[in-house]
Amino acid sequence: MDAEPGRDASPAAWISLVVVAGCVVFLLQACFGTTEAPVPLVPPEPPSTRLSSPQALAPFFASLAALDTKQARQPARILQIGDSHTANDALSGRMREHFQSRFGEAGRGWLPAGIPFKYYRPHLVSVTEIGWQHVKPSDHAGVALGLDAIAAVSQPPDAEMIIESTEAGGFDRFGVEFLTQPNGATFTVSVDDGIPIRVSTVTAVTAIKRIDLPLEHPARRVELRATGRPPVVLLGWAVERQAPGVIYENHGTIGATVGLLGQMTPEAVSFESSERSPALLIVAFGTNEGFDDDLDLNRYASRFEENVKALQHAANGVPILILGAPDGNRAARGCPHTSCGSTADKCAWHEPIKLAAVREIQRRVAARQHWAYWDWFAAMGGACSIDRMAQADPPQAMQDHVHLSTPGYRAMADLLFGDLMREYERWKAQSRTS
Repeated sequence: MDAEPGRDASPAAWISLVVVAGCVVFLLQACFGTTEAPVPLVPPEPPSTRLSSPQALAPFFASLAALDTKQARQPARILQIGDSHTANDALSGRMREHFQSRFGEAGRGWLPAGIPFKYYRPHLVSVTEIGWQHVKPSDHAGVALGLDAIAAVSQPPDAEMIIESTEAGGFDRFGVEFLTQPNGATFTVSVDDGIPIRVSTVTAVTAIKRIDLPLEHPARRVELRATGRPPVVLLGWAVERQAPGVIYENHGTIGATVGLLGQMTPEAVSFESSERSPALLIVAFGTNEGFDDDLDLNRYASRFEENVKALQHAANGVPILILGAPDGNRAARGCPHTSCGSTADKCAWHEPIKLAAVREIQRRVAARQHWAYWDWFAAMGGACSIDRMAQADPPQAMQDHVHLSTPGYRAMADLLFGDLMREYERWKAQSRTS
């Protein structure tokens, strides 16, 4: 049977896209066993100074409170958008664990269709594909791009992709987002090896469509097939549960700057933001800008502010949390790298000259726009912290001194979640007394 596609987005703006191109601080919780001796009193942890303007998160905290009090009927959705720190699902995956453990599990949510880049390892699902090409802004393909800034294009004669949930509860709702066109092809969707459902991509005008398949029973696996010509273009797919809880999505692009937000198709971003109704947007760019010695800081400040404002506007004014750029180091090539901090030694690891300025611009813009800001640099331990993390045993950062290891990302997520929950509890206490 033919499935009915979702509503149209505006088709008026399909345009070609522009090229985008020492110690770490851990959240330690000590558990003390007791015998007959009393447990010594531990002074309460002082409020964190890493999280600025937490009052901006009040609407998000209200969504969490509705889950806490069992008044919510829908999930609270968090979207994290950024560069490779976000594309790697280690930090976002740990945040997902924390939020879903605390407020309920509502599934994995939306992901880019197929395998958008090498070494793609999303948490809670496994993905395989054959016969798909992935189109990025730099490909000049004229394809609409949404929050993932990438689309999957089928390569005739046959293309398939499979998503399988690794969650114990599976999923009871599947969604797929795609492009239609006057001479569109048909693809099929099979859930748990069931009868294939035919989905037509033919419409009078090019548009963005989405279908949702509520399922009578929890499922584990979806297979999507496209045959023949013209190619089928997919923007994303989702596996979720129809229950209150938290959905935490990560939409990351390797090598991206905040300019990526300006390379997304506005109609696609508005469509996706409206359909998903996020409770919080987390924006995490800055590393790649900070490593650009030729970066025009004034232009960057304007671009950062304008692009994040546009993203917030597309999401109907949802609260914004900026993750400030983390620590990062580099050293001259072709010589043995020495310890961090010496500006005189070209072989010493050191922070790029623009990174601190990028971080300060993000902080200043966040304050002006009333966005919350989390100081990732301070959470890591400040200057040269990524070098100390790389030297730790086991390593908390990669030897490139740009990315963290999985344990390092998880430790940072522990700190971030702890800071958010302290402010959430403070918000709840103030709400009870007001």
